[in-house]
Amino acid sequence: MILRTLAHSIRRQDWFAVVIEFLIVVAGIFVGLQVTDWNERRQLRERETNYLQRMAEDLARMQADFQQILDFGGGRSAVAMRAFRALEQCDATLAAPDDFRIALAGYQTQPTPTIITRTYAEMVSSGALASMADRQLSGEIAGLFGALTNYKSFVQGVRISLPVIDQTLWKYLDLSYDDTGRPALRDFDFQSACRNRELRNAAWEIQDLMRDWEVATTQTAGQLDEFADRLDRHVADRIGGRAP
Repeated sequence: MILRTLAHSIRRQDWFAVVIEFLIVVAGIFVGLQVTDWNERRQLRERETNYLQRMAEDLARMQADFQQILDFGGGRSAVAMRAFRALEQCDATLAAPDDFRIALAGYQTQPTPTIITRTYAEMVSSGALASMADRQLSGEIAGLFGALTNYKSFVQGVRISLPVIDQTLWKYLDLSYDDTGRPALRDFDFQSACRNRELRNAAWEIQDLMRDWEVATTQTAGQLDEFADRLDRHVADRIGGRAP
């Protein structure tokens, strides 16, 4: 309708009317573009908020998994060190009887947390991570999941010595299970074990493996906890209308 009126004013050479009507057309286009841009930004914001909420849920699950595993396996490197020192010095009083069971029969029961990457992978593939307005937050997200990937690779690398340990322990020890189903040593002869260089070296490697696992897992869990708290605050602020 406005274009028809504009054409009519041009034919009549009513230049004042032409200018007014042209400005109305331009203003209409400008307002339309602004509304479209606002709607697109609103949709992107809602999508991003949804992704961040889902990521916060993923991180909470990983936090619980890390904590449960640390509760189970944390402190084992100290146990393995006592067992190793006792074997090294041939002094059984340097370790508790259960230390040998944990170190020599339970060395393979060091679990690894599950790394949940589904939301992060979707954000990367959809371009949502790259398009985040908060560049610092997007960088921290990428940094965290890079660290989690490195942790998983590190733990797999730490376990590369397990086959060598297996061969040594299977040769000199009788492995079994106790009445509760826990790994156990059957008829463990401490004096023979402490005189066996291969067993002592295997105990050294077990302690090294458990120490590396414990340090890496504790550090990664701390990094995960720190970022999860930051993300929870960011999501809460955003839902409350305070975050950009």
